[in-house]
Parts: sequence; structure tokens; C-alpha cells
Amino acid sequence: MKENRNFKYFETTADIGIEIQTENMTDAYINAALATLNIITDIEKIKPKITKKIYVESEDEYGLLYDWITELLILLDSENFIVSKYNIKISKYENTIVIDGQILGDIYDRNIYNYKTEVKAITYHQMKITNEDNKYNIQFIVDL
Repeated sequence: MKENRNFKYFETTADIGIEIQTENMTDAYINAALATLNIITDIEKIKPKITKKIYVESEDEYGLLYDWITELLILLDSENFIVSKYNIKISKYENTIVIDGQILGDIYDRNIYNYKTEVKAITYHQMKITNEDNKYNIQFIVDL
């Protein structure tokens, strides 16, 4: 028996790539956060009124980048907290890598801060992390 299918697929461009080049790993992860949140609003306008502790642990640099950006997006979605300043350190251990420190930001209110577009998630697709010639390079894609 042949079923009548009333759907089809279409192509869409619903993501954006971010490239970062800095002097060290901590600056690279801070810039990854700034670049991601700046897609949502003009991050330089966010006042650092509220301080929160942050702790993100993962198995490697790729997982840490994914978990780091995901945690910041969860804070925005669940608490309307958007970050503009970072006081973090990254520590490598035998089996894990950790971001630990403080993040500063404000409650995201569209009446105060502008809205550009939603960032749904970071992806592993085309994610690259390298450290060459005293430059720390990160490339990743976020889903809009």
C-alpha cells in the first residue's frame, strides 16, 4: 500500500561560522563567547551589573568549547542572563579541561538591549582548534 506523503525537504541557511585568532587559549574562549552573544545583541552595550560563578568541565578542548558556549546560551534561555565580561581561567588536568571563574552581565531585556537574532546552539560541524606560530585559532559554527 502506497502512502500519500504530504511533505518535502528544502535547503536552508540557518547558521553562521565564527573564526578567532588570539595569543592564548583563554582569550580565544572569551572571544568565542563574545562573538556568539554578539550575534544576539550588541554585546558592548550590556552592562556588567551581575556577577555569577562559572565552572565548565569537559574531556578535551573541542568538548570544552561546545560546553562553554552551550552553558552561556542556557543561562540566556533559562535566566535571561547575558554575559559581557569574563574573568576566567582554563586549567588542563590529566583527563579533563576546565573553565573556572566569574562572568559578568545583566538581565537581557529587549526593551533595554537590542535584539538581532537567536542563536540556538553551537555545532561540532567544521569545528577546528589549533595552536600554531604562537597563535591560538578557533573556528566553529552556530545554528541560528
